[in-house]
Amino acid sequence: MAKANQGKDRFWQRHVEAYQASGLTREAYSKKAHINVYQLDYWRRKTNRQSGVRRKASANHWMPLNISDEPTDKDSHIDLWIGNVRIEIRQGFDSKLLAEFLRTVGAVC
Repeated sequence: MAKANQGKDRFWQRHVEAYQASGLTREAYSKKAHINVYQLDYWRRKTNRQSGVRRKASANHWMPLNISDEPTDKDSHIDLWIGNVRIEIRQGFDSKLLAEFLRTVGAVC
């Protein structure tokens, strides 16, 4: 029975690591991997507890950014995701307002 549990733990550990590296949402990763999103959530929490990672620290990570020298389209924008909230940033945005918003969100989280 212990070997079955170890196999299950390894299976979910691999999925948790793959999800974290994927840059996808929980739902998108789960659909792509054909796994239940709620089971992924459970194993993320379990893995974080076992490794001593606090939720707030584990929720923050950097995403890769590809920069192109090609001219940008006037409709181009950046999507900034904070949890499940999307902020669309377009050319000419108010940087002071964005900074104030991010400080406020950081204080609440």
